[in-house]
Amino acid sequence: MRRNDSEASSNGRTADFGSAYEGSNPSASASQKPGGARAELKALARPGHVLLVTLGDVGPKLVAEAGHALREILGIAAKVGPSLDRPRYAFNEARGQYHSTAILRRLSSLRGAGGPPVVGIADVDLFLPDAPYVIGDADRDAGSALFSLARLSHGEPAELRRRAQVETVHATGHLLGLSHCSDYRCAMFVSRDAADSDRKGPGLCASCRAALGAEE
Repeated sequence: MRRNDSEASSNGRTADFGSAYEGSNPSASASQKPGGARAELKALARPGHVLLVTLGDVGPKLVAEAGHALREILGIAAKVGPSLDRPRYAFNEARGQYHSTAILRRLSSLRGAGGPPVVGIADVDLFLPDAPYVIGDADRDAGSALFSLARLSHGEPAELRRRAQVETVHATGHLLGLSHCSDYRCAMFVSRDAADSDRKGPGLCASCRAALGAEE
C-alpha cells in the first residue's frame, strides 16, 4: 500500500512511530504547511462513549482532563475504566520496552461484546518490532487505542495534562476512522515527541471535522 500522510492500514492498525522510523509518515514534519490533506479516511460510527483505561502510574486528574477534551472536541462522553498495573505481560527484556500490540489485545478484551471503544493511557515506553519506539498505537477493527506518556512526561504538570488531552483526542480520532493529518496544528498530526504534541492543539482542523460530519 502506498503511504503518504497516513500509515493507517487496511486492517485498521495505525501507529505513531518514533522519529528514527522512516517508514511511517515520512513527509510529516514541523515545517509542513497547514492543509489537512490525508491519504486515507474511513469514517466510522460514533460511539456513545469511550472507556479510558490507565496502565501504570497515571493520575486521576490527568484522566479527567483527557475526558474533558473528548467531550469538548469530539462530543463524546468519557467513562473511566479500571486502573491497571503496568503491563508486565507485554515487557520485552531485551529492549526494556513494552510491546504495544500485546497491550492493545488486552484493552480490546475489556470491551466485551458490542462494548465501547477503549483508549489506554500508559506510563511505559512502547515499541513495535520494526520501530525504535512508538508514542501510540491503534486497532480500529478491535476498537482499542493506546498512547504512552513515557516520552511526553517532562515539563510542568499543566504541559503534561495538555499533552494527554491532545493524544487522547488523537487516539480516539483513529478509532472514529481518521488517519494522520498533515496540518501540524491538528490533533491528528502524528506525534513523535513532546514538541510535536505541544505544537498541535487538542482541536481538529476543518478537514478532519468535516470528515467526522462535524458542523463548522
